[in-house]
Formats: sequence, C-alpha cells, structure tokens
Amino acid sequence: MEVAASTAQAPVSRLSNSFYMIWFGQSVSMFGSMLTAFSFGVWMFQSTGSVMSYVQLTLAQTLPALLLLPWSGSLADRFNKRTILVACDGVALVCTGLLFLLVWGKSFELWQLYAVQIALSVCMAFQGPAAYATLSGIVAKEHYGRASGMFGTASAVAQLGAPMIAATLLALIGLHGILAIELITLLVAMAGLVLATFPATPVRDPAQGAGPMKELAWAFKYLWERPAMARIYAYVSIGAFLSGMVVVLVTPMVLSNHSAGVLARISTAGAVGALLAGLLMISWGGPRTWSPLLLGLNLVTAIAVAVGGYTKSVAVLSLCAFLVMFSSSLLTGCIQAIWRRKVPRERQGNFAALQQAIGLSLIPLAAVVGGLLTFHVFEPALMPGGMWFDSVGSWFGTGKGRGTGFLFLLMGAGVALVSLLSLADRRLYRFEDEVGDAF
Repeated sequence: MEVAASTAQAPVSRLSNSFYMIWFGQSVSMFGSMLTAFSFGVWMFQSTGSVMSYVQLTLAQTLPALLLLPWSGSLADRFNKRTILVACDGVALVCTGLLFLLVWGKSFELWQLYAVQIALSVCMAFQGPAAYATLSGIVAKEHYGRASGMFGTASAVAQLGAPMIAATLLALIGLHGILAIELITLLVAMAGLVLATFPATPVRDPAQGAGPMKELAWAFKYLWERPAMARIYAYVSIGAFLSGMVVVLVTPMVLSNHSAGVLARISTAGAVGALLAGLLMISWGGPRTWSPLLLGLNLVTAIAVAVGGYTKSVAVLSLCAFLVMFSSSLLTGCIQAIWRRKVPRERQGNFAALQQAIGLSLIPLAAVVGGLLTFHVFEPALMPGGMWFDSVGSWFGTGKGRGTGFLFLLMGAGVALVSLLSLADRRLYRFEDEVGDAF
C-alpha cells in the first residue's frame, strides 16, 4: 500500500544545506577510497603481475552486490535511508580498519583483500539504491543535473589528485598510512550523514510488500512498457560494458610498458576530463528534454578507446583517457538526470536497484570476457611465436601489453558501429512523447 505523495515533504527548490553536508562527506570519503584503490592496484600488479588477479578482484567487488540487489532496492524505498547509509559506511570503516591492522602487522595477503571486497560489495548493494533515492528526495527535479554534476566533479577531483598523491604517499608512509587516511575520510562521511536532515519522501508500508523479486520485476516491466526508454538504456549499457572492460584492463596494459608514475599521469588526464564534464553539468544543469545526440558521446568514447589501444605514446594515451572520461561522465550525468524525472519518487530505489544490477552484471562480464581473451588469446598471440605475431604484429606491434591494446582497438571499433546505429534509430527522437515526466 503506497503512502500518498502529498504526505511527503517536497524537495526544496535549491540545493539545500543537507545536500551539501552529504556531498562534502561523501566527496572526502571518495578521495580516501581512490587513494586506497590506486595503491592496492599498484601493489597487486607488483606482487602478482597477473591480469587475472584484477579479474578476480572485480568479481569479488561485484558478484555479492549483484545477488543482493533484488532485496536492496526494495529496502531503499521502504526503510530509513539514513540508517542504511550510515550502517554501510560503518561496515566500510571496520573493513578498512582490519586491512590497516593486517598491513601494519605485515601479515597482509591477497586473499584477505578479496574477502574484504566481498564484505564491501554487500554494503554497496544496499548503499547504491539508498543513495540514489535520497538524492531524488532532497533535490528538486530542475536541479538533478547540477546535483549529478557536483558528485561527478567530486569523483573527478578524487581521480585527478589521488593517483599522484597516492604514488607519493606510498613511498613516504606506505600502504598502512594510506589506509589510515581512508579511515579518517570515512568518519567525515558518516558525520555528514548524521548531521544532515533527511526530508520525508513517499514510501510504502513495509508490511504491504510484494516481495523482492516482484519489486525488481516492476522495474523491468516499467522499461518493457516504454520501448524507447529501454532502447536508450540498452545503448548506454553497451557503452558501460566497454568502459568496464577498459577499467579492468587499462592498469595492466599501461604498467606492462610504463611506470606507476606514467599510469598516474594518464589517470590524471582522465580525471581532468571527468572534472570538466562535472563542471559543465553544474553550470548547464543538463538537458531539459532528451536528445538522441547524447548517444554521440558513446561514439567519442569508443573512438578514444580504439586509438588508446593502438598507440604507445603517453601523450596520446592521456588524450584518449581525457576524452573517454569527459564523454562517458557527461553522458552518465545527463542520462541520470533524465531517468530521475521519468520514475515515480516512491520507486526511485527500486529503479536504482535495476540500474545497479545491470551495471554490476556488465562489470564482471566485461572483466571475465576481457581477462580471458587477454590472458588466453590476445596477449599470447602477439608475443614471439604467437599466431598473430607476423600478421597483426607487423603493423600493430608486438610484446607485452600489445594484445590488450589490440583488444581495445577491436572493442572500440565495435561500439563505435553500435553508436552510429543508435543515432539512426528514429524512434529515439520520439522519446519525450512516449515517456512523460513522472512528477
């Protein structure tokens, strides 16, 4: 049984102080997490030298959340969102503290990182839908684009500063020192959630639930009944699949031929692109109506990935990273603002769970497919004695990391073709007529 929307406090017509408290806390925490993620990425490659280690870590980070999403979206719509978010940050605090003690005591092993990531993945399953629904409740719909831009900017700042800072801090204070910094940032995030005011939003009686699987089925049905919306979602998901593969494989590809400092420079270039996209969203606010030209951003991403796979130049790789992050971040911000307007407020967590389920399905799929193809096919094929060493290798290049680059080239070309087909889909030009705003 649904509570009437009129009983809920409407979002304010500007970005509120509570929004800024939450945004600041989460931004600080994001920076700390980025420091840790970069440091563990370098540590893992130096310890194992294996692409498959990245694939296994990706599975640990995504599969538990994927299994729990049918329940987490329903809970986000039905229960206190502050409690969910604080509890998730609390678990992250405990997990980070445990890693700190293990590293400090020199008893840290790779399997322990996997175990912690599984616990954090469980938290992510509940935190994602709750955070999505919270933002929809405390921000007026005309500011959705700007709010997304602010979080995008915070993420970009973390990506911009964290790699270089982490590379320096690793030499100065070690991995345990970086984990200590993340502990502090998590406390700041929890303080922001505790101090912020969470306005009442339309919720449904927990005793009247239809069951978690039916809740998730509602979101699928919502898309099924709106074919244009489903097609847009499919095209965007194809781009997300490409991005997921790039995220998993770019670190070993770069480190195969360059130092951690070069990886930091390339990551920084990508962060600048994401930062400019976020600043653009803040000043612009995103499109007021859907435009199929937004899907052209997928085309830019695909071309940049293809070129990045081909080149060995650090300058060109940095430019490609900039274009990938700028176009993909801008597309994500615009699409999220549009989706929020099209879904009823009392179902925001429900729909967010579907989005997160699809996104998390794509990440391990991209990781497994990319990892297996790279490890068993592409990398061996372009090494001395490989089946493509004399043919493809004669113009593309051979040696360590070139197989991953060739996979990037093929994937980028394929997604570019799909993007061109999307721009020719005339039904997408009628999206606003088919799907009106839900509120």
